[in-house]
Amino acid sequence: MSRPKPPPRWKVLWYTFLDVFLTWFLGCFDNFLRAVGPVFVFFAVVLISGVVYSWFTFVLPVIAPPGSLLWTVYIVVAVWLTFNVYWNYISTIVTPAGAVPSDYEDPLPRDPESQLDMREEKHPDGFKRWCKKCRKPKPPRTHHCTVCRRCVLKMDHHCPWVCNCVGWRNYRTFFLFMAYLWVGCLYVMATAAPTFLKHILTRGPITKGHTYVVMSFILAFSVSIAVGMLLGWHVYLVVTAQTTIEWYGNRVRADEAKKQMRKFVNEWDVGWLENTAVVLGSAPDPFQVVWWFMPTLKPPLGDGTSF
Repeated sequence: MSRPKPPPRWKVLWYTFLDVFLTWFLGCFDNFLRAVGPVFVFFAVVLISGVVYSWFTFVLPVIAPPGSLLWTVYIVVAVWLTFNVYWNYISTIVTPAGAVPSDYEDPLPRDPESQLDMREEKHPDGFKRWCKKCRKPKPPRTHHCTVCRRCVLKMDHHCPWVCNCVGWRNYRTFFLFMAYLWVGCLYVMATAAPTFLKHILTRGPITKGHTYVVMSFILAFSVSIAVGMLLGWHVYLVVTAQTTIEWYGNRVRADEAKKQMRKFVNEWDVGWLENTAVVLGSAPDPFQVVWWFMPTLKPPLGDGTSF
């Protein structure tokens, strides 16, 4: 039997160059995300604060007489939304996403018939049980973030807008930040619409209030679309017990199961209500729905290493 012909030397050199170049490029991109994270956070705070200032200064006095019952209702709703936007945003930034405990050991038994090295074995969901970067075992649903340079429990993604990874410990506040920001944008548009239309349709000198109201309405409208789409995506992930990373892996596994005439099953899916309670609920009773959307300092359920 003849040996396979080796690939041409130019092809070997080309693929070697691509591998080195992509490694260098991705490393530079990770460093860029790490460096610009604070800039993104500052920019987001300025935009949110600008809209809040515009609403309280130029919209509120127009839509309700100061001191009236309607004015008080508008104030209470606005303060509640503003507080929750800032609370959940800051909490997502300052809360570590979840590091693997230093004493963690993989509790899953090895397959005695497996010929693979332990570092090549995988969890039931198809992801490896060993991190080559950290040189440590990885709990289920844990992935290595090259920007943060560590493994993150139940990692969803690295978000430059919060200068942090979104994972097991801060996913709830990230989700609630998007929810309150989206509702807040709708609130701004609904209450500022008459004033916005008046400024747009009335010809006259452009005042400071005119500029603030128009720009705030346009910004709220734009952000409501972008955040609304992202929020809808994460609602789907929450009720189906997936992270963004797992969704990609599950697509591949679902295609493989389809080819083999099998039904794909997500190991972490225990029903939409239970899945939601795991993300939004808190101990001792995660099914108290009224507390799902309340600010809290309680940690998420479990320890992040088993689900």
